[in-house]
Amino acid sequence: MRLIPSTPLSCLGTAVVVVAVGGVALVGFGVIDLDMDLSLSSGDLDAFEGLPLGDPSGEPSTGPDAEETPDAPGYALPESCAAAGVAEVVGDLAPGPVLTEESGEVEGVDDAEQLVCSYGDGGAEPGSPTFTVVFTLGADPSANPDVVRVPGSEERMNWEVDVDVDVDTYHTDEADSLGGDLEYVGTVDGSSRHLYLALPGELHVTAISYFGDVPREDLERVVMTAAERIRN
Repeated sequence: MRLIPSTPLSCLGTAVVVVAVGGVALVGFGVIDLDMDLSLSSGDLDAFEGLPLGDPSGEPSTGPDAEETPDAPGYALPESCAAAGVAEVVGDLAPGPVLTEESGEVEGVDDAEQLVCSYGDGGAEPGSPTFTVVFTLGADPSANPDVVRVPGSEERMNWEVDVDVDVDTYHTDEADSLGGDLEYVGTVDGSSRHLYLALPGELHVTAISYFGDVPREDLERVVMTAAERIRN
């Protein structure tokens, strides 16, 4: 005889195993009361031997053959510029040997912290070149430039209103491998260049060049290498 269920089966087109127990057919995902006696001979049962059995709980298998999904990259805010290896990361891009290091909470942003590592020649007058690497946790410096407090930046930030800037948000294969996004913000005259790398866990690595002829490619290398060094 042909059995026609009262409602359409939502799993049509998929393989369904029917087992009759006590007059009730168990059809994969549902139960249909047939109100009749059905039985399986020993020969019928033999046909099911060797078939893989699914987990009745519906949970994915956790056995040794289960495919594992790697966790997203993890990053931590470094304790110091030395711990992050900033001197090696910046290298010849530093315009001078003097390192200014600052760390602590981000003013005006709850639960945010940052580490600032800024290299220069020690000059405090406006126009002195500096190269800075900033690690920020819990705040997005690309969305709020005031988050990044570069030593001596108060004398340099007038370009925000007086000078045109180029902004470019983009991806590279290396940034994708780190799970990050890139954003470049630079003045048209080249006096200030910021490259932001947003990483998982609300961590950002920023490379900033003031009054130095540093190509974007070098800024990319700095933020990528710095991110690799703080990766768990």
